Amino acid sequence: MREGLMLFPLLFVVVVLLLVPLGTLGWSSLREPGAAGGWTWENYARFFASASARRALGNSLGISLGVAVVSTLLCLAPAWLLAGRDFRGKRWVRAILTLPMAFSGIIIGFLTVIMLGRIGVVPRAFEALTGLDWLQGAAYGFGGILVAYLYFEIPRATLTLEAALRKFDPRWTMAAATLGASPWQRARLVTLPLVLPALLSTFAVTFGASLGSFGVVLVISRRVSLTPLQIFDEVFAFSNFEAAAAMSVVLVVLGFAMNFFLRGLASRLLAHRA
Repeated sequence: MREGLMLFPLLFVVVVLLLVPLGTLGWSSLREPGAAGGWTWENYARFFASASARRALGNSLGISLGVAVVSTLLCLAPAWLLAGRDFRGKRWVRAILTLPMAFSGIIIGFLTVIMLGRIGVVPRAFEALTGLDWLQGAAYGFGGILVAYLYFEIPRATLTLEAALRKFDPRWTMAAATLGASPWQRARLVTLPLVLPALLSTFAVTFGASLGSFGVVLVISRRVSLTPLQIFDEVFAFSNFEAAAAMSVVLVVLGFAMNFFLRGLASRLLAHRA
């Protein structure tokens, strides 16, 4: 009885803030626009039949995968340092890493424009030094979106991986060293297999967050079409809630499938290691 009462707030949040909205979203995606009722797959058929919608979905998946890969690779060294070393200013470094995650996507997009816009700080600096307008307007293409996403995904990945690496036992690598293993052999045969589940979980977190990110692309996406931006247009420009619901369901399914697969793989690796 006591355990049930303790779980009640969690169950309430899951039902009210997750299951009910997702169910409503799924139901809306199966309704014909303007129809009184009935079931139809027409919204999904239109979505996958539209070349622009498929292109936007491909862009969203490509950017999310790229951001997840780069964030996971770049966060490995700082996460390892934060998890295994004590140094002066460590608390300040961790606090600075949390700062980008506190910014909304709108702010991050605006900062990207300030740095990489047509009259941004970086293009103006290059022009002053070389006379070339290199990177002018880069904020509005794939590069700008990638930089903006990495701005808040690398800190997220670093702190996520740090929490997992705290459980790493350095005695494994010490034992390998005493047996004559080289640094490369220790990294490849000992360290990587032990931290691979944590890397997969970090990849899943960054991929999911990037796939649904909206505020950044709302500010800087001028040349690249992404599915979150198309969802926004369907709702506020065309009042087509059913089409927007279908697009949202596609993103939810893709994000859930990737997370489910990667976390399942990480769990199997942990079970195999045990």
